[in-house]
Amino acid sequence: MRTTILSTIVMFWAVYAVHSQPNIQTSNPSRRIQVQINKNVELLGFVYFLGYEGRELESNDELLTGRSIRKKDWYGYGLNLYRQYKTYEGSQHLAVAISFAQDIWLDYFIGLLLQLDDFPNAALPDELDEKYYIRFSPTRDAKEAKKNAAIFIDALNQLYNEVNFDEYLKRNQKKYANALAQVQKEMPSQRFIPMMENFYGQQFDTYTLVPSLTIPTGMGFGIRYTVANKKKAVHVCGPFGLQSFTDESKLDMGFADRKHLLELSTHEFGHSFVNPAVDQAPQELIKETEKLFEPIKSVMANQGYTQWKACLCEHFVRAGEIVIAQNLGNVADAQRLKDQYINERRFIYLPLILDELATYNKKRTNSYQQTVEIALRKLEKTLPSK
Repeated sequence: MRTTILSTIVMFWAVYAVHSQPNIQTSNPSRRIQVQINKNVELLGFVYFLGYEGRELESNDELLTGRSIRKKDWYGYGLNLYRQYKTYEGSQHLAVAISFAQDIWLDYFIGLLLQLDDFPNAALPDELDEKYYIRFSPTRDAKEAKKNAAIFIDALNQLYNEVNFDEYLKRNQKKYANALAQVQKEMPSQRFIPMMENFYGQQFDTYTLVPSLTIPTGMGFGIRYTVANKKKAVHVCGPFGLQSFTDESKLDMGFADRKHLLELSTHEFGHSFVNPAVDQAPQELIKETEKLFEPIKSVMANQGYTQWKACLCEHFVRAGEIVIAQNLGNVADAQRLKDQYINERRFIYLPLILDELATYNKKRTNSYQQTVEIALRKLEKTLPSK
């Protein structure tokens, strides 16, 4: 990257992707939502399609469940990536990277990769809390996990160079600029972050929204971590809908949906507030109420929630979405979400949780953490008597 042309490209990328000017003002200027492209996230999504999804999509003409859209069209950008780079399917570095993915999902990988230097110069920091890499050991052995995580990261460094991922980013800079511009244009109002902080009774030092072209369409993840005593909340999301990317004069990278961006941000940032509250609840309550998982286990598994604790977090996050929508004055949207989550998605414990959150929202005599515990104790009382 020494020539004038490439220097200009790097400057373009830095302005739009690394130092995007945040749009949302809060009472504390340091707590705005920053919008950034993350190279490590992009490579992870690339690996997902090259190592898993791409081959299946190429020969799949099935429709999305309940929709008249082919899967290969819905995930069109990822399929296009696969077709461009399928000659690297046999890459040794790709094989090493995906060998660790059997029991680890994208959100965990993202939580790790966000804390590393950019590929191809990433390394596992000595000071990194082991919870961010412990799943790399099936037995949760810290020494084995650290060794395996380092192997995984090195494989991604090598793959980055092997496929010349820098050249991919350079070649597709207009697509990324379009994605960033769409997100910036449709950002939630300036009341959004203060409303979230007020409802949950806590705050983070930074909020970052990371749109991704390689993360599958429709996926979103809420990540939280602490660096140098600064608490960070990150929302990583793939496109929201069908994309148009073959003609660069008519680009639409799938992020131009204000309502969806607001609701998805409320959900994914919500996880950063909710998950610690559920984690801090008495473990005997989590264990005792696990019997409530049985009636909805199958329908929850179909949505990716295979454990009761994850299902609980989803209940509280979705309840928070509904209350925050009401607090923002979006009453019709709140009712729509409530109906969808209870009746269509079968989050059947939402009414009890919403009743408790309504009291909390109005009176604030307890903290959000205490309210979670109160709701769990009421859920426990719904269990059949022994």
